[in-house]
Amino acid sequence: MFAVGDEAPGVMVRVDQLAGQGSPPAMRLWLEVSDARRLAGELAEWGVQLLAEPFEVATGWTVEVADPWGNVIGLTDYVKRPELARRRG
Repeated sequence: MFAVGDEAPGVMVRVDQLAGQGSPPAMRLWLEVSDARRLAGELAEWGVQLLAEPFEVATGWTVEVADPWGNVIGLTDYVKRPELARRRG
């Protein structure tokens, strides 16, 4: 993890053994949202294809979608660890 300002979540760099098996290699980016499960329902209503149903992570829930080039965009919340979430203000 790398610190970003004085916030705890920061930026994580991880080696994913499955990454790069596509053509061209895909990237993965996760963004914080307030409620990933609710957003997954809204995305499905809008016709956005989810890569899988929302799944539980250590801090809350995550849902992933792919852009047209295969890059994965994860939308994750901090409902189980709100003290780590971005401060709203």
